[in-house]
Parts: sequence; C-alpha cells; structure tokens
Amino acid sequence: MLIRTSLLASLVAGLLPVYAQEANTLDAITISADLRNSQDKELAASTSVLTVQQLQDQGATHFGDVLLQTPNVNYSGQSSRPRHIQIRGMGERDEYTGAPNASVGYAIDDIDFSGIGMAGSLFDVKQVEVLRGPQSTRYGASALAGLINIQTNEPTAQSEQMIEASAGGDSLRELGIVSSGAMNKEANSPQYRFSMFSHKSDGFRNNAFLGRSDTNGRDELNIRGKLRFFPSAVTTVDLTYLHSDLNNGYDAWSLNNNFTTLSDQPGKDTQLSNAGAVKVTHKGNPNYTLVSTTTLANSDMTYGYDEDWVYPAFDPVNGYSSVYQNNKHRRTLSQELRLISTPASRLFNGTTDWLVGGYGSQLTESNLTQSTFGGTNNTDYNRQNIALFGQLDHALTKTTTLSGGLRSEQINAHFSGSNGDTFSPTETLWGGHITLSERLNKAHTAYTSLSKGYKAGGFNPGLPAGSDAKYLRYGSESALNYEIGLKSRLPDNQLSTKVNLFYTERSNPQFDGYSYDPVTHGNWVFFTENLSKATNYGLEAEFNWQPQPRWQVFGNAGLLMTEISGTPLNIANTISDRQQAHAPNYQYLLGTQYRTASGYFARVEVNGVDQFYFSNSHSIQSDPYTLVNARIGYQSKNWEAFLWGRNLTDEKYATRGFYFGNNPQTGYADETYLRLGDRQQFGLTTRFFF
Repeated sequence: MLIRTSLLASLVAGLLPVYAQEANTLDAITISADLRNSQDKELAASTSVLTVQQLQDQGATHFGDVLLQTPNVNYSGQSSRPRHIQIRGMGERDEYTGAPNASVGYAIDDIDFSGIGMAGSLFDVKQVEVLRGPQSTRYGASALAGLINIQTNEPTAQSEQMIEASAGGDSLRELGIVSSGAMNKEANSPQYRFSMFSHKSDGFRNNAFLGRSDTNGRDELNIRGKLRFFPSAVTTVDLTYLHSDLNNGYDAWSLNNNFTTLSDQPGKDTQLSNAGAVKVTHKGNPNYTLVSTTTLANSDMTYGYDEDWVYPAFDPVNGYSSVYQNNKHRRTLSQELRLISTPASRLFNGTTDWLVGGYGSQLTESNLTQSTFGGTNNTDYNRQNIALFGQLDHALTKTTTLSGGLRSEQINAHFSGSNGDTFSPTETLWGGHITLSERLNKAHTAYTSLSKGYKAGGFNPGLPAGSDAKYLRYGSESALNYEIGLKSRLPDNQLSTKVNLFYTERSNPQFDGYSYDPVTHGNWVFFTENLSKATNYGLEAEFNWQPQPRWQVFGNAGLLMTEISGTPLNIANTISDRQQAHAPNYQYLLGTQYRTASGYFARVEVNGVDQFYFSNSHSIQSDPYTLVNARIGYQSKNWEAFLWGRNLTDEKYATRGFYFGNNPQTGYADETYLRLGDRQQFGLTTRFFF
C-alpha cells in the first residue's frame, strides 16, 4: 500500500512544476549531512540538494537567494539576511527571549550556526543540502523541523584559481577569489584551499529624513581557509577556518509600507564570526572507520533599529525618539566521535551495517539589550548538551532495507538576568527514526519512515516583575513525522524525480508571540509559549528533465496544510484549527535553461509563494506573490560573463508583518505593517579561471 501510494503521489507530481536539485548531468549526489554520507537517491528522507554548478547557474551568492525556491521552506524577514527559518511551517520568527532554541538546524562545514544563519555565503560552495522533517538522530535538539547543511569546496590536488566580480543595481559590488592546490609535488602532499568574497549593496531603501540610500545596506566579507593532511595511508586530517564579517544596516520599516523610510536613528544588523573545525577520518582496520569532528565558533552580533521608525518632529505633540539595540556574544564548542562499520564488520551474517557515536557541546551566550521603552537588561546563558546515538541498516532482501536510529540527549542549561531571573532546567530527551526502503528496480526507490524529533523547553527572560507565571516558562516540544516517498531516475539519466507525502503531529508545540507588557500594559514584550496542539502535513515534489544534453527543464513544488489549536497568552479567544504563521499553502519553482555548443547560455525561472499569516494571534496575512528571474551569458574554458535580472516584474512582496499601533497621525490605531522583500535588480557577473 505504501509503495502504491508513493507511485500515485509521483503521478500527481508529474502534473506539478517541480525540480529535483540534481547536477546537470544528473550524476549521483552524496548527502554529507547524513550519518553515513549516503547517496541522495538512497536516503529515505525528503531532501533538496543544490550543487556548485546549479548555484553558479542561478547566480546565487547567499543562501537567501535560493531559500524561497526550496519546497516548503520560508523565512521571517526580521533581519538584514535570513536568520529565522521555517521548514514545513515550523521555526522561529524572531529571537527576543535571550535563550537560543532553534527549530531548524543550520551548519556550515560541520560548524553549528543554528539561529544565526546570516553567515550563509554561497561563494565557492560545493553544495547546499536541505533535509526536511525531524533530523534528531543526525542533529539532535536543533533539528526538530529539519536541517540546512552547507558544504564548501574541498582542497584539490590540482592547482586551480578563479576570480569573480559582479556589479549591478542598488549599488551592488561583489568580488570573489579562489585558490586551491597542493603544497608540493609529492604524492601525499598537503592540500589547501582559500576563498574570499566581498558583497556591498545599498539595501533597496531611501531614507528621506537623512537623505541617504544606504541605511539598509549590506557590507559583508567572508573568508574561508582549508588544509588537508595525510599523516598516513589510512588517516586524513581536515582543518577549516571561517571568518564572516557582516556590517549591515537595518532600516526596513515604513509607516506607509513602502521603500521610503523616515527614521532618524537607523539600525544595524552585524555579525562577526570566527570559527574552525578539525575533522579526522581514520580507517583503523578493515572493521571500522572512526570520524572525529571538533568545532569552535565565536560570534559577536549587534541588532538594532529605530523603534518609532520616524524622526521626533513627525509627532509634534509628543516628539519622542526611541531606539532598540541588542548586543550578543555567542561561543560554541562541540566534539563528535562516530564509529562506522565497514563491509567486513557487518552484523548478522553480513546483512547489517552499524554506526555508534557520541556528541558533546557547550554554548554560552551573553546579551545586553537596551531600549528606550524597555530599559536595559543583561542576560547570561550557558548550555551543555551530551548525546549518544546509533543506527542499524539491515538488508531484509537484496532490494529491501530496514533502518533504525536512536539518539538520547541530556540538556543542562543555566540562565541569569539583571532583573533577577534565574533558571537552571535539566532535560533528557530522545528522538529517532525507523525507515523501510524498497528498490523497485534500477529506476525507482520507494520508502516510508517514522521519525521523532524533540526540542528543549525554556524560559522568557526580561519580563517585568510581577508577571504571571504562565509567561515565564514553556515546556519541551516533540514531533512525530510519518512520511512516504518515491525517488526515481530513468536509466538514460534524462529525468530525475522525487516526491513525498508527510504528516507531522506536534505535541506541546512552541510558538513565539508578542503583546503589551503583561503587568503595566505599556511596552511591548516578546515570549515563547506552548499551545495545545498542531499538525503539519503536505507534499513535496521535484523534477529535473534533460530532453537534450544542453537543454534542461526543472521545477519543484511544496504543498502545506497546517492546523493550530490553543489560547495564545496575548489574546482571550481560543484558536481552533487555524493555519500556523509563516506557513504558505504552496510554493513552487518552474524554469528552463539552455547551453549552446558554442558557449551561449540562457535561463529563466518563476518562483511563487502563497499568502500566509504573520502571527498566530491575529488574522493579518501577506499577499501571494510571483518572482521572475533570468540570466543570459557566454561561457568559455577560461572565462564567462552573465547579464542577469532578479524580480523582473518588480513584485512588491512581504517577508514579515505586524499588526499594532505605531503611527501618531492615526492616533496610534492598530494597522498592518510590512517588511518588504528586495526590489527589481539587474547586473553583470564575470568569472575568470586560471
């Protein structure tokens, strides 16, 4: 029945605009985020993978460029770059509570950036992997909704260099440099790779009061360095260093919901991250492979904005001026050990692969928050995670595999704040998966899975003294995800498709909310709360068709239905079976591209997103929108050049919204306020290879 249902879903997918994120030649792709580095076509999970060739064909230089083009992935535009991400409708929309607790895992070269994903440069990236659904066996408490894994390019034995430069509207200026190769001519010579990418732009806003066009601008520098050593024939050591310096403005809100702002104290959204990883892969004997991964990351961030959005004289009666700013320092340290079986050490007469591992991490974060309305608040947060995990993959027959994984994780946290808040919770949570996959023939593999994800509980610091206890704490959340899917690749490699159906039951679901101060009812406060229940279900489908070697047609679609029930803390009425916030019912991408034998290239793509609620506590929604992008260019062996356009129709669309009073000219009556996405932009990109 499961296989028949999957086949039926595949037939439905054939009628939809869907896109299997495969290489142009439809070669096999390995998912590095999986515990075993499995091939995408064999992994019993809903996945999307963007390869280096696809990223270059799209002209993507930051994860935000491709985020909305991924089935059932959305984000909250409350920062200069996407930081708060939702997968299948699950994920945070802001982070004001001072206690990091991400629903979507986010890693770059095995380094955890969950909740601070702005450092998502895609220059010189090998591939972007999006795994939807709970990934707790693989990634623990930070992957209740899914996992985004960015793998940058590895060092090479051959010497290669590349320079990329772009210029375009909104004063866009980009420059990238790559150099890779061996340090000497010996067979086991150490290898290196270095890349640098700089991005500068004005941010599509004009500040009429200050007479500036760059108050919402971006000024970003990303540097990566990698070294690979071969101490012995069975041992490889990889060293990675990441430096990300984002010095962006944040002046995105207008009383008129347009691209003209009136703030006298425009905000900023900065992130300075220095991170490193040491990965040792040792094939100790024919019976096992040991992988040790150590990571360390330090990040300093400043996030602030003009709270009233205008200059003092705009309100001649009150004439007040207010500013919000948060200074954050986060440090993460992690160690994972993974012992992986080999064909020689399979269990049960050679039918079962095995894997065991342990994980430990420590996260410390301090926050200094200053607000004209809310005053000053200092917080300190410390969290230790210790986990054990394992997985068995048992071959029932030559074509049928049963897989089971389990992870147990203890989370110890301590929080203290300058207003007297102190919390020290300890939780032990568990998650895992059971999957059954069937290779129907060389072209089709069907699977079904049951997975359980988890997310720790927490607390809401910074609330005023005397707040009701119901505001102070929230409990842990778990999710059961049921899924069936079919991955297909025709023998001639001209068509690749994926389709899956999923149903997720969320227990004690966590949602972020905001309201007036629960004690004085004077200032805004933000908090996380548990509602009664929630369900998320739908379909994801992708295809990549090459009717000719140089012509490609691609697409994807995500269909999503969500329900939520409960009574939010900031309203008196109970919500019953309403859709969840930031969970559009559909998303799609449909496009085509063509390369001529002489090197000319053309590509066009259409990306659509349905309307969605901005919050669970009111009924204001975004409008559905469609974005059109196109590229034309020429490619040769040593250089290439592209003319491109994004949002060709200059569509006006919202990525975040609020409903409250902030305009003195309307007596501070409640109104809808929108954070608009990027406008129409044209540009030129060139690359030179050496």
